[in-house]
Amino acid sequence: MKIEGKIAIITGASSGIGKAISLRLAVSGVKLVLVARTIEKLEKTKKEVLDLGAEAIGLTADLSRNIEVEAMVSKVVQTYGGVDILVNSAFWGPPGSLEQTTEEFWDHTLDTTLKAPFLCIRAVVPYMRKQGGGRIVNIGSKAGKVGEDNRTAYCAAKWGLEGLSAALQEELTRDNIHVHLISPAATNTPFWPGAGANLTTEILERFVPPETIAEAVAWVIQQPDQVHIPDVPVYNFRNPFEGKSSPFAD
Repeated sequence: MKIEGKIAIITGASSGIGKAISLRLAVSGVKLVLVARTIEKLEKTKKEVLDLGAEAIGLTADLSRNIEVEAMVSKVVQTYGGVDILVNSAFWGPPGSLEQTTEEFWDHTLDTTLKAPFLCIRAVVPYMRKQGGGRIVNIGSKAGKVGEDNRTAYCAAKWGLEGLSAALQEELTRDNIHVHLISPAATNTPFWPGAGANLTTEILERFVPPETIAEAVAWVIQQPDQVHIPDVPVYNFRNPFEGKSSPFAD
């Protein structure tokens, strides 16, 4: 599929993987709708996209609230006339043992990491159906395939995203809507230091570059309609946290 001129919503676009995806699609001439919670970081991403010669708007929204998701998608349709691509890359997943995982912690993790993609997909699908198809990319995680110590809620959310993607791959085929899952392992983003991980030079050298995940997204959405790529796992060649029970262990 040629993606030049297509309209794409990118959630979590203000930093990390979401920002890398935004910049990569900008190079391909995609019209971008950059979505995040805070306007300051979002405006920085938008400026970088515009400097690449692409078209972009920035919208803030709490994606765990359906009313804000619906308003965001309506704004996109009013501005561009439709939605061709949705990339769900927003997440929240700091470490937490079972005992540390309070009800509030659990709810915030699943609301941001699983409920938000569900709401965004439900909001865009009617428009994709009307225009004859579309592409949805969910950014999963290796933590959605294997358990990780001290990541009770995050693993649950990412495993849920894996199941959501698999179910929708079956349900939306009849509408020519492709649903892809990209499942990165440890990727070099601002998440790690913010979550308290002790990053040595060796660990940083073993991380997956966020640009690699962005290339994977660009690759799957440009496949011909008769080709489907359901899941792309992108793992570290060498474990950055070798010898540790958890990335957040001392």
